[in-house]
Amino acid sequence: MTRISGFTLTDEMVEEFYREGYFYAPGFISRETVDAINEEHREFAYANSDGKWRSKPVIKLEQSRVEYPKTVQFLTSPSLIQVFERIVGAPVKLWMGMYAVVAPQGSGLEWHQDNQYTHILGYMLNGFIALDTITQDNAGLWIAPRSHRLGRLANLNTEPGHKRAAEPENGMPCRPMAPGDAVIFHRETLHHSKSNNSDHPRRAYAFQVASANCRYAETGKLLEDRDLLATSE
Repeated sequence: MTRISGFTLTDEMVEEFYREGYFYAPGFISRETVDAINEEHREFAYANSDGKWRSKPVIKLEQSRVEYPKTVQFLTSPSLIQVFERIVGAPVKLWMGMYAVVAPQGSGLEWHQDNQYTHILGYMLNGFIALDTITQDNAGLWIAPRSHRLGRLANLNTEPGHKRAAEPENGMPCRPMAPGDAVIFHRETLHHSKSNNSDHPRRAYAFQVASANCRYAETGKLLEDRDLLATSE
């Protein structure tokens, strides 16, 4: 990969992130980067599955670099780290990266906030990057504007596994996305995806980035088990 991203973050996008809970980031990564990430995860994307949403995580960067060098190169790109730092206003750590697949005729995830999983205090951001052309026909993302202002919501699922929040009144489908386009949103913004009605897996890359001064709500401790993203390679 020679050019990971040509994306330019604007002041208006940062303001929209805090006001609305999300913003669109067209061309967030290059098509060359999209192709490299998909190639590294091709076996996972096309493996037989039960039709449910599934993902392949990256948490510890050095441990993942051998198997997924192009993916780690994208996650540690100085140009993108500068975007993350500008949004949260501080050095950042990688909470998680996920190669996310919805199988053909498979189902996405219910309405939820990612902060319903591990409760973290402080500024964080999420990203959803299209690795295919994504529309509402193949499990496109839905967002509830300003839902991040509600704070952390209760999990309505009683069984272990995925979390679920009440369906918001203002939920709306995101715009169609070309490969490399992204939606950047707050960790407490409600989002979900419906069904993949196509005959191909819907491939996306999701990631979560935390300000280095974030803390675990349960213990008050800093995220010492997560890797700092540096602005130089």
